[in-house]
Amino acid sequence: MHEYEIRVLSHGSEAVIEVMHLSDHAAIRAAKKLSGGNPFEVWRGPRCIYSPPDMPAVPNSRSASAA
Repeated sequence: MHEYEIRVLSHGSEAVIEVMHLSDHAAIRAAKKLSGGNPFEVWRGPRCIYSPPDMPAVPNSRSASAA
């Protein structure tokens, strides 16, 4: 199991949900369901593994605070 952070991006705000999944693919599938059609990002640690194709990934708050 891996720990993931799902960020749902909606109208300038952001909801962050921490979840555990067996694979990146499973985490991305879950994020699609949780996002309710809003754009979203999926992070595994400091690495963004999915972001909307038309949107650059925002810096991860955990890695930014560690710098």
